[in-house]
Amino acid sequence: MAYRQLFNVALQNSRRSFASSAGHSAHGESSKTWRNAFYIVGLPVVGLVYYNAFYLMPQHPERPEFVPYPHLRIRNRPYPWGDGDHTLFHNKYYNATSKGYDEGSEDLNPAKHHH
Repeated sequence: MAYRQLFNVALQNSRRSFASSAGHSAHGESSKTWRNAFYIVGLPVVGLVYYNAFYLMPQHPERPEFVPYPHLRIRNRPYPWGDGDHTLFHNKYYNATSKGYDEGSEDLNPAKHHH
């Protein structure tokens, strides 16, 4: 019984403290803080990411030379689609199979066809 009364008193005190701190003036200052954070931090970060993505990074990187490492492209069972060696979202230029790149895939280089 004493625990219940102690719990109720603690619960009432916490309700009072939270209720008094939730005034309208705190809401106005909070919105100004988040608006300023968006303009001072958010927009410059978006601009830097845009600059990095479209001006600093190469748009169509060259694919690496195929090296048949034994720990890569292990197929215990074939995939249930196609010939069983191509992944579901297989890109003939960038993705190698267990035997290497597909024949004729060098003609699919996106840098050659870029206008």
